[in-house]
Amino acid sequence: MLKRVISALIGIVVLFAVILLKNDIVFNIAATIVSIIGINEFYHAVRQKDIKPIETLGYLCCILLVFVGFVDNKKILYPTLLMLMPFVFFILSSISIFSNLKFNFNDIANTILGIIYVPFMFLFLILTWQLNYGYLLIWFIFGGAWMTDIFAYLVGIAIGKHKFSKISPKKTIEGCIGGILGSALFYGLYAYYLNTHWAVELGINFNIALMTVLGVVASIISQIGDLAASAIKRHCNIKDFGGIMPGHGGVLDRFDSVIMLSPFVYIFLEFIIL
Repeated sequence: MLKRVISALIGIVVLFAVILLKNDIVFNIAATIVSIIGINEFYHAVRQKDIKPIETLGYLCCILLVFVGFVDNKKILYPTLLMLMPFVFFILSSISIFSNLKFNFNDIANTILGIIYVPFMFLFLILTWQLNYGYLLIWFIFGGAWMTDIFAYLVGIAIGKHKFSKISPKKTIEGCIGGILGSALFYGLYAYYLNTHWAVELGINFNIALMTVLGVVASIISQIGDLAASAIKRHCNIKDFGGIMPGHGGVLDRFDSVIMLSPFVYIFLEFIIL
């Protein structure tokens, strides 16, 4: 238990340090490093099922995150990202063909899944960071995921009785509801804080009721992300994706909720709120 608490504190301190520095280069490099570790964990997991992912291409897609973070022109960025998946599929298909089917369809499918699940989803953290005062807005991602986990755990331990899913036997319906309430509370309070202290800089007053509802949605998405990661681990017959954080597992074990939540928060902020 002590090891788990210490590693969690170290992780939180590192994350806060990266964000509070407010430096694009530092954040992009940090996101890229975490993405590389994450995709390595994913490919290691699927190898347990005799799958041979084409790992080099996955790592190259992670490295691209560094450069994406410095593209401010959305008219260039969005079409480029739209073309990325067809280009990746073309490369993987070519490798399969010219290697005389050394890599089969299953290998290609899992290579692409790893790219979508890790660097593509991490991309939305960087895009959120690029928004005006993104170092403030990015807490809607981390805060929503964290508060969901914390409140779900506390409520589940206190009053949890009804099992939620066979995918994750320890989760309860009461815990899931607690996670939703925790995320909704965080979104409402954080939106109020931004309205009180940063309204002029952000150029917007958040609708507290709307943000509270978003907190509910964010928690549901976050919990689905957690369960999706659990389903992958169960399929691959592993307990954790890795051991980089003692007591917590690997990068994907800690970022599973954040990964799933980040695209939805970015889309909501970029195209609806801001």
